This record gives sequence, structure tokens and C-alpha cells, in this order.
Amino acid sequence: MKKSIIKFISLSFVLFSVNASASILIEPYLGYAFLGNGEVSVSNTKYDNDYASPTFGGRLGFQHLGFMMGADYSMQSFEMESTVGSTTYNDDVTKKQLGIFVGYNFPVLLRVWGTYFISGSFEGDDAISSSNRYDSNDELTDGNGYALGIGYRPLPLVSINLEYRKFEYDTWEQGGVEATNITKDQTLNEFLLSVSLPFNVL
Repeated sequence: MKKSIIKFISLSFVLFSVNASASILIEPYLGYAFLGNGEVSVSNTKYDNDYASPTFGGRLGFQHLGFMMGADYSMQSFEMESTVGSTTYNDDVTKKQLGIFVGYNFPVLLRVWGTYFISGSFEGDDAISSSNRYDSNDELTDGNGYALGIGYRPLPLVSINLEYRKFEYDTWEQGGVEATNITKDQTLNEFLLSVSLPFNVL
């Protein structure tokens, strides 16, 4: 499935690039993820996760007659609050994701897009300790997900954006070895409010 999507995007890039009126889109963004939440079950114990985080990222692709498509990469470092019963863990983690997006710029200063995340990782940054739910021994990989976004452009080179993002990680590694006691895939959901600077280079 992922290979088919990548082939489709590669072909689309070629079609865009051979069209003389297409432009290259370069769009760095800075935002804040809020209402982040999710859950995971470990050894039949369910943990509820909550977080908020600054987000750094950018989009790179092509734009033609309002249509746009390309790659989206973003990174977040934050404190994850994991709760089980009356116990709460607070762990420093880093989350990264790479996706492909397709969207459209309307003439009325609005833009919409959808993103499919083809790769993602989530890892603990704290020292190994029993007081941590996620530590430097834990890394979640094989991430995928999607996002739906809408933007408003009050100025030609400024866009104010709101996205809903959902992620799922299929593999949990502990010390480089896949864990066997994870009984449910890790899921995370968030809203991202961001400001981006969409440049179009001919």
C-alpha cells in the first residue's frame, strides 16, 4: 500500500515538473499541538496519554492552478502525561512524522489539504527508570496516520492553519527489540494550530 502511494506521488511530481506553469511550494511552519491524547495497553493495563507540544515542520512540493501536493515533515518534543488508575507518569518524548499531502488554494484566501503519514516514530528521552512510562529504552516505530487541515491567508505569504491529526504506531521496541507485551497499538490524536509561510518559486 505504501509503495503504491509513493509511486503515485513520484509520478505526480514528474507531471507537475514538466508543466512550465507549475511552481515549487516551500512552506515552513511553526505551531502548537493541543488536546493531544491517546491510549495504549501494556500487559493488559491501559494507559491514558495526554500532551501538548510546540511543533516545527515544513511542506515541500508543487503548486499549479490552485492545486498543491508534496511532502510534509514535522517534529515535536514534549512531556507526555500517562495515567493508569491513580498513578501518573510524566515523561519527556520526541515525536517525528513524514507524510504526503494534497490540497487546494481557493480564490477567497482559504486553502484545504489532507495528509497521509507514511512514516512516524515516537521515543522516550528520559533515563531508564521504573518511575517512567516512556524512557530512552522505548521507541515506537512503523507509524502512520492522517491529517485534515484548513488555512486562512490574510497576507500572500502568511497562512494561519488548523489541522486535526491522528497517528498509530505498529511496533514498540524496548532496547532495540520488539516488545511482546504490547496488547494494543499506540494511538495519538491532536489538533495543530500553526502559522506557515508558503513561498512559490517558479
